[in-house]
This record gives sequence, C-alpha cells and structure tokens, in this order.
Amino acid sequence: MPDNRLERFAHNLDWNLLRTFVVLVEEGSITAAANRLLLQQPAVSMALKRLEQTVGHKLIDRRPGRFDLTEAGERLHRQCRDIFAAVVRLPNTLETAGEDVTGHVSIHSVSHAHNPAWDRQLEGFFRLHPKVTISITIETTVSVISSVERSIATMGLCDGNIPDGLAKALHIREQYALYCGRGHRLFGVKGATLHCLRGDPYVAFTADILGGQHMNAVTAVRAVGSFGQQVRAVSSNVEEVVRLIVANIGIGMLPNHLAAAGLAAGELWQLPPYDRLPTTDVFRISNPNAILNPAEAAFLKYVEDVEPLDHSAQHQ
Repeated sequence: MPDNRLERFAHNLDWNLLRTFVVLVEEGSITAAANRLLLQQPAVSMALKRLEQTVGHKLIDRRPGRFDLTEAGERLHRQCRDIFAAVVRLPNTLETAGEDVTGHVSIHSVSHAHNPAWDRQLEGFFRLHPKVTISITIETTVSVISSVERSIATMGLCDGNIPDGLAKALHIREQYALYCGRGHRLFGVKGATLHCLRGDPYVAFTADILGGQHMNAVTAVRAVGSFGQQVRAVSSNVEEVVRLIVANIGIGMLPNHLAAAGLAAGELWQLPPYDRLPTTDVFRISNPNAILNPAEAAFLKYVEDVEPLDHSAQHQ
C-alpha cells in the first residue's frame, strides 16, 4: 500500500472500532462484549461490520455455535494488542526523570515465588532509587503471562509455557511430591502404590489442568499415574492448597520445600510416587517490545543477573 494510501487509511480509521474488536475477541461473543462495553448488541455487530469494511477483510467467522477469528482477524488482534499496550504505557513514558530515576514498577507473580537473591536485589535497587514505587500483584499463571504480553506488568514471575516473544530467565526450580492430610486413609502408611490413589479427590493449582495450555511435569505425573482425575478444589494460592490438603478435602501435589513444615508438624504425609519426582521452573519474564518508563528500564537492567534458586537440589 503506497504511503499516501496508508496515511489516508490511518486518518479515516475510527480507532474506537479497534477497541470494540479487542473486547469482542477477549469476550468471545457479541452479547458478552456488549455487556462489557455497556452497548446494545446491534451496536457491537455494526462496529464489527464497519471495521471489516474498513480493513477489507472478514475478521470473525460467526456461525451458529462458532465464533472464530479468521487469519486476518488474528493478525489484526496481534497488532491491536501492541497498540493498546503502547497506549496503556503512555503516562509512564511522559514522567520526568531529571537526575533521579522516578516512576512505577509493576510486578505480577504467582504465589510463593520466593528467592532470597531476588529479595537482596530488590533491596539494593530501592536503596539506589528511593523515588521509585512498586506494586506486586498475585495472579494465576495465565494472567501473569497475559499481563506481561499486554505490557500491564513490568515483569512477571511465573511457571508455565512462556511464549517465544517474551524474555525469560530462570528464577526458581521446585520439586513436587504428592501429599495427603492426617484424615486420609494412607496417612502414616509406608510403601503405598499409585494404584491405591485412583479415584481419590484431588486439590489442584489453577494452572494444573490435564491437557491445559500450561500442562507441565507435575500435571504429567497425574496423567501417567492415573490419579487426580476428580478435582474437588482449585486455588492459585499455595497456602490455600496446603490448607485444603491438610483438611482432607483431597490429595495434592506441593513443592517439597513448602510442604516441609506440614510434614514436620504431622499435618501432611507424602504419598507415591517416591522417586523421579517432577520439577517445575518459575521464570522472570518481561516484554522486550514494551515501552518502559525510566524506573522500569533501570529495574529490568538491575535484576537481570539474579542467581536462580534450585529447590530440587536441596531435596534429592
């Protein structure tokens, strides 16, 4: 497309249509998008039609029981995500730094992603830059990744399958084992087998879904061992998963270093498998394409070499 046509296209485009399109994709239906945008359904349908006419491509395949992005729709959605990420970051980029680094750093993390080396690095950074502020939001794996992709978060701490477009560095490695509470029939029993666990109700982490997009080695053990098919309780918070297992709501996989206190107190008991225990990696992730304020740029540079912590080596 020649430059003059590109300029005319950008001038004539109603940018509100892009926002409506993004919400449509996120909600997956005209009705849900209309409710979120506080609009009538016909208005949302008309906005989609106008956008398709403007770009000259069908963007969403809408048929009974189907709501699928076309190839053009997928490409436009990726571009829209980058556009809105840039808009979200505009206030931060306009902050004046002067001689002192100022600005806000936003970290989104799964629960209990603790690494003493990370804490020391945080202490050093804020000693150097006392005018910087920070917020830490605890989320699920999927939400952390999404927040970093959309540049809502400066950095994420999470496990899961990290998209190729994000930068990542190992933060901690954890080894998991299966545990039950005192009220379980196998509590205190040595030498139990996986066969004994089939049919037992299970307590799962939110991302621990058989066949899910972030299925990891922990979930794979469930599949191979044929246990944990009946998920009775779910939480993204480690303390709550421990609490539910101790209360005998179900059996569940826990990081060994976080289950140690419960074992010592006689509240938890380790179940099979006893060897070849799975490990998961928690990464520090960031978006290389994000528009950063001075504080964020300085922070990412300062913490890039934090030494990872391998909990699995401590429990072998």
